[in-house]
Amino acid sequence: MTGPHPGSHICILTPGQLGSNPRVVKEAHALHEAGFTVTVVAIRMLEGVEPRDQSILREAPFRIERIDLRSRAGWRLRRLGQELAGAAHAASGRRLFSSRAFSVFTPVLMAAASRIAADLYIAHYPPALPAARAAALRFGAGYAYDAEDFHLGEWRDGPAAEPNRSHLRAIEAAALPGCRYITAASPEIARAYAQAYAMYPPQVVLNSFPLSQAPDRPTARGTADPGPSLYWFSQVIGSDRGLECAIKAIARAASRPHLYLRGHVDAPYADQLQSLAQQEGVPERLHFQPSALPGELIRLAANHDLGLCAEPGHTANNAFALSNKLFTYLMAGLPAILSDTPAQRAFAGLHPLATALFTAGDAVSLAASLDSLLQDSARLAQARACAFDLAQKTYNWDREGAIVVDLARQALDGSSRRRA
Repeated sequence: MTGPHPGSHICILTPGQLGSNPRVVKEAHALHEAGFTVTVVAIRMLEGVEPRDQSILREAPFRIERIDLRSRAGWRLRRLGQELAGAAHAASGRRLFSSRAFSVFTPVLMAAASRIAADLYIAHYPPALPAARAAALRFGAGYAYDAEDFHLGEWRDGPAAEPNRSHLRAIEAAALPGCRYITAASPEIARAYAQAYAMYPPQVVLNSFPLSQAPDRPTARGTADPGPSLYWFSQVIGSDRGLECAIKAIARAASRPHLYLRGHVDAPYADQLQSLAQQEGVPERLHFQPSALPGELIRLAANHDLGLCAEPGHTANNAFALSNKLFTYLMAGLPAILSDTPAQRAFAGLHPLATALFTAGDAVSLAASLDSLLQDSARLAQARACAFDLAQKTYNWDREGAIVVDLARQALDGSSRRRA
């Protein structure tokens, strides 16, 4: 091993694709810029994400290894292996089957990591955690875990969730005590992990973005035409995102806002939203926009008046999350319109001038929040300036990335081992 100084090799493992993992890419850039040798191991599977992957591959100064899982025959074999592992776990109750029963990605990540000698392995998402742990043991290295979500809380409560939750608890309970450090994407996620596993709270690293992506200055309002505009984006436009509530809200708001949705949308769901807009009398005020490359999202958001985070809080994880959207809006200089999930309510309490809170799922409440800003040009301009200032001074990856670098340095010193 090369030691704890810059130049040490850090391997980041994720069961996702690069274009779907902005946190992985930001972490890799921060560590590379700090002088570490960085290898990212990711998945190649969905062709729809390939343009975003390629945009990252063209610019990445670090090494990237993508595991190609596009073969349907190979996918069927991996699914069969997962089912057999699940049956073996059910018959024996042995934890060693949990990682393979939980995810088809774990075996391929384990195989890839076993070929990469590194000083520190960082796992993103539970399927990567057994791979990071196994590689660290193989090479006498350390490993760490980034909890971007509260993974035990990703399912609605009920018997159907218990097999997956049982496998996940076995995976995390076995690996977390040995982590050199653990990070979490919100204070609420950190507290949930501390409570679930009786351990010290993970270090919070927020899903913010580099200052280099920000506009030059805040503006008094957006430029989207027609307007005024309420903006929401994701890789996929789908259900359980609060979008139905948003359509009902724009129909009730006296400011008559237009709702802009950016991302890939399947035709049946697009038809469903358009039908709802028609029923509410606002078909001309619902706009679909195409997916964009990661580096364009802040610039595109800046064209709009307000940014929407309408999380319904339907799972514990959803209730505890502070999403990429929130920090994208702030960096773009947009006030964030937040549903009152615990995490977002706490954030709005800290920053009332840059946010507006509404009752999750309540269209009348959301309409009132929209009108409070869109019908008061002076307040809108102040909120936009405040949002921009928050990103410039506090909520940016320049600050969060420095935390990641410091944790990696401490881990390589062996000084940040955590106790469960």
